[in-house]
Amino acid sequence: MAARATAVAVVARAWAVLEARGVSVSVAGHLVLNAVTLQLPAGQVTAVIGPNGAGKSTLLACLSGAQIPSEGVVRLNGNDLRTLSVSCLSRCRAVLEQTPTLAAPFTLAELIDLGIPRAVPPRATRQIIHRAAAAMGLSSCHHHPVDRLSGGERQRAHMARSLAQLWAGQHLGAGHWLLLDEPTNSLDFAHQVAVVQASRQVAAEGAGVVVVLHDLTLAAAVADNVILMHQGKVVAFGAKRDVLQPATLEPAYGVKLLVSEPITDTLVITPLFG
Repeated sequence: MAARATAVAVVARAWAVLEARGVSVSVAGHLVLNAVTLQLPAGQVTAVIGPNGAGKSTLLACLSGAQIPSEGVVRLNGNDLRTLSVSCLSRCRAVLEQTPTLAAPFTLAELIDLGIPRAVPPRATRQIIHRAAAAMGLSSCHHHPVDRLSGGERQRAHMARSLAQLWAGQHLGAGHWLLLDEPTNSLDFAHQVAVVQASRQVAAEGAGVVVVLHDLTLAAAVADNVILMHQGKVVAFGAKRDVLQPATLEPAYGVKLLVSEPITDTLVITPLFG
């Protein structure tokens, strides 16, 4: 029994390895990503930061399998993402795009259900839907049409869908990565906190989280590690306290920055004017 438990643990750790090797993406002759190599840790939150046009969303798309690199490879457990079936990939990772869209007038519950494979039993599906809605403060909106929700509510609805996909994958023995592109767009402080708490909980339960953020203070609050990108390259990758420093950030952003610590273990990053 002990040997079997150890074997299961080793498999779980192996599946948690997500890595990019020499990944480049060219669009219309322009190099959007330039030879990116990363190995991402499971059980932690990694924030991807950088100025506009740095390649953050393109990197996330490559890590999710939505974007095929022009060069290089992205691997999950040593497997090239291009070799994994759509169903296998959808069970292994959940994705929230920067601008998610709807092709039909779904209710909230129907939208969340889109991320749950039919292999999950109906009772478990209902539990996952309720759990995801509650995590995003949408428990009272199950039967509301998504197109009638506010912008912030719609954003949280799509976040709930991504959480449901991850938890459904875990129900089926997978669910190793949650990939989020600007999940706090249009959210007030209370609901930003809900997204942060959900991301931290996912990581605490053993999955890896990669989140693209523009707000550096929010990145400091949610992340264990930070990837700083500039002009398609990774210019820094490490623990947040090592990366979120003026000497590291200022060359990429082109402005002077103040990094302060008004509350224990909390970094606040603000631009200096004048």
